[in-house]
Amino acid sequence: MRRLSAALLAAVAVITAPALAGIHAEAYGVTAAGQPVEKVVLENERGMRLAYIDYGATLVAAYVADRHGKRTNVILSLPDLAAFERTRGRYGAVIGRYAGRIANARYTLDGKTVQLVPNSKGMAIHGDPQPYDKRVWQRQDFADKESIGSIYRLHSPDGDQNFPGAMDITVTYRLLRKRDEFRIEYQATTTAPTVLNLTNHVYLNLAGAAANTLADHRFQIDADRYLETDAVRVPTGALLDVAGTPFDFRHAVSVSARLPSVPGGYDHTLVLTKPQGAYARVATITAAGRRLVVSTSEPSVQLYTVNGFDGTETGSEGVNYQRHGAFAFETQHLPDSPNHANFPTTALYPGQVFRSQTIFRFGDD
Repeated sequence: MRRLSAALLAAVAVITAPALAGIHAEAYGVTAAGQPVEKVVLENERGMRLAYIDYGATLVAAYVADRHGKRTNVILSLPDLAAFERTRGRYGAVIGRYAGRIANARYTLDGKTVQLVPNSKGMAIHGDPQPYDKRVWQRQDFADKESIGSIYRLHSPDGDQNFPGAMDITVTYRLLRKRDEFRIEYQATTTAPTVLNLTNHVYLNLAGAAANTLADHRFQIDADRYLETDAVRVPTGALLDVAGTPFDFRHAVSVSARLPSVPGGYDHTLVLTKPQGAYARVATITAAGRRLVVSTSEPSVQLYTVNGFDGTETGSEGVNYQRHGAFAFETQHLPDSPNHANFPTTALYPGQVFRSQTIFRFGDD
């Protein structure tokens, strides 16, 4: 009998992963289109739990300890699949093909102009009107020596959302066994020159998903510039110094104290100081005896203080989510990059592989 190859042994490990300790999958519902959706719950050796669903590859819970060891869910989510199908809130979902705004729903790459689908303000944003967060992703669970998790796959055909090139995308959710840390790893290939910007739109509150206030949150972000934007928050192309502005988080400050000086709340791109393409720690956020350290390979982050929440949407905890009651920390490339030669490129060509990683590491403060 031939001995099993390392590749085959790895494949067997992936296939049998759902039966291994720490990974539990259960039925979550059926979409209006008749597609079954499952929920996966991971639990590591320290007791941290991370949960997500196949619809939108959406993160729905992360139970994180405070300095006293009390674990609380810090991810905002909705009570059932029907609510996720209805919402435009993009709770915890993967955003693509292009996260963020593209001016006039149009860009030019290698002399070819691509016309996307404009919204009511004339821009393209987050892949609308058929975004990735409204699709059921294909999932493969896995377990290895250091981590447990799932690989999500999506095939985006040529012309999808009017973008050229058939694209195969994988998003891996990985929970470390011995640390309260989860990783989001992105990979993509294309059959034609195109642009790509992927992120996760998870909403967080370190005091607990039901806390509905950022009063105790302090942010330290390694960003020395931010994007100037116009009246509809499309970038002008200017990169401005954060010094002396409400966008200077180089030293830890209260985000709530800054909100009155930011009309409408934070929905701004902060350009990270690390070298382009480098992977590095970029932020530390603290509240309620918990600390979140974010590391990424992406060049910027979109800081959003859920300015659109108005109390009409009820979360999975049974509370109505309020304005400025949570935050999103969307690591990504800059919005409207295809229209600005001075921004890091988002172009992807056949034969290239796009790779990106963001890590969320939790601890007590």
